[in-house]
Amino acid sequence: MTIREAIQKATIQLKTKNVEAPKLKARLLIQFVLKKDRQYIMVYDEQKLTKEQEEQYFKKIEKLIKGIPLQHITHQQEFMRMNFYVNEDVLIPRPDTECLVEEVIRNCKKNKCKKDIRFMHR
Repeated sequence: MTIREAIQKATIQLKTKNVEAPKLKARLLIQFVLKKDRQYIMVYDEQKLTKEQEEQYFKKIEKLIKGIPLQHITHQQEFMRMNFYVNEDVLIPRPDTECLVEEVIRNCKKNKCKKDIRFMHR
């Protein structure tokens, strides 16, 4: 099976199970399994997967179908232009959290907050 065929098959499986953004998640998982970037996947989409790569990929697709977040499968999440390790023991950073952090930073700069901010109990 080629990279393209694997992504197509996975996309159909994810779409059938109503997984959000099936094509994106299928592509991100193949990138993770192959340890390659998006450009590589696009250019070499006719490359054949080994049996082990194919099995590993579709095991991860099954995890997505079971409702495990992509970030818990890949153990990665970008936040504030930095990559973080995540697992089932942590909350996955969301874009709205990034907006909140940016607002806190702006507020601190505006009010000349100390760099070593401590939370105080009232």
